[in-house]
This record gives sequence, structure tokens and C-alpha cells, in this order.
Amino acid sequence: MRLALFISPRRVGILLTIVVIGLSIISFAGQFSTYVLGHGRVFGLVRLFDVGQDSNIPTWYSSIMLLFCSLLLALIAKSQKTARTRYILHWKVLAAIFLYMSIDEVAMIHENADIILGSHISRTGFLHFGWVAVGIPLTIIFVLSYLKFLTHLPKKTRLLFVVAGTIFVSGAIGAEMFAGRHNEIYNLDLTYAMITAVEEFCEMFGIVVFLYALLSYINEHLQEVNFSIKEAVQAK
Repeated sequence: MRLALFISPRRVGILLTIVVIGLSIISFAGQFSTYVLGHGRVFGLVRLFDVGQDSNIPTWYSSIMLLFCSLLLALIAKSQKTARTRYILHWKVLAAIFLYMSIDEVAMIHENADIILGSHISRTGFLHFGWVAVGIPLTIIFVLSYLKFLTHLPKKTRLLFVVAGTIFVSGAIGAEMFAGRHNEIYNLDLTYAMITAVEEFCEMFGIVVFLYALLSYINEHLQEVNFSIKEAVQAK
């Protein structure tokens, strides 16, 4: 029996965009309830959907999407190896990075690293969250090391990669810096929650754009992907 699975990049992109918008709206409603109406629990639903919290629905959603991206990147890397094309290593490294990001989303590695970094650097102003001081130079190094790789990509894929990366970094680092500065001056309030909501929306939507880019690339350049599960053939 043959099982065929057809995936439309456009439909996946639209569906995930709706999910991201929905999660963001529900999260903001919870923060409005907390800081304006004075109801910060609502049967535990506020924390369950708070994009600024960990180990909840938005966290696991993001982790699964990052893992899906990692699997698609590994698939593309495998196809590039089979075709003996250039930049195979770049695809593999991207797959590894997204796998780490998926794990970090639920294991909170960078949050724990922030505690360690806080004792070695000045955590003031825009660097209130210490990991940002490391994240900025690492991002610059990553971009510079992938410039040739980007020029090698098809025009559509290259544009989508740049858009996705810009949106994601704007949230992960840009909005995070503003959130840190606001938190240092005013502590937690509705404004801080709104900045955090923008940050997380950018991260989640950036991943949606990137996932759409990967699916479109596979659809247009790999055309068909076949998976087969077989018993190992023993030599006689």
C-alpha cells in the first residue's frame, strides 16, 4: 500500500499565520485581564496562553515548528548531498541550529545562560537581559558567514529567508532589548506585556515565513519526496 501526502506551502503558511495571530490575541487578552481587570489567573488560562511564559501552549507550538524546520532543512541537506551540489554543510548547520532552538524553547537554555552572563556583564538599559550581549555578535557572525550561501539560493527563496530572518531577529533581539530596558525602569506592567507580545509574535511569524520558504523550495526544486520503510535485507 502506498500512502501519498500532499502539502501546500501556501495553505500551511495561511493556517500557521492564523494560529500565530490567534495565540497572540488570546495572550494579550490574558495580559489585559491581569493588568487592567485585575484577574491574573482565570482558571489558569492566562498563564497557559501567555506568550511571555514558558512550558505552555505557545512554547510547545514554537518548539514543534522549529523542529519541523530542522527536519525540512535536514531533508534539503540530504537532497543536496545526493545531487552533489555546493553548500551542503550550510544546510546541515542550519538544521542543527534549528534543532537547538527547538530544544532551547522548552529547556530554557538561553534563560539559564542569562543568569550566568549577568554576573559577568553590566545588565543595564538595553542589555538588561545579558544573553543579548552575546546574541548580537553571534547573529552578525552568522549573517556574514551565510552571505555567499544566500546569493546561491533562488531569488524567491533568498528573499523569503531574508524577510523571515529580519522579522525573527527584530523580535528575538530588537524587541527583547526594549522589553529589558522597560522592565528595568518600570518593572512588569501592561506595556511590558505588549512589548513581549510583539517580540513573541515576530519570532513565531518569522518562523512561519521561514517554514513557508522551505516548503516552497522543496516544492519547486525537489518536486517529489519519497519515504520508504523496509526491513533490512540480510546477506545470504
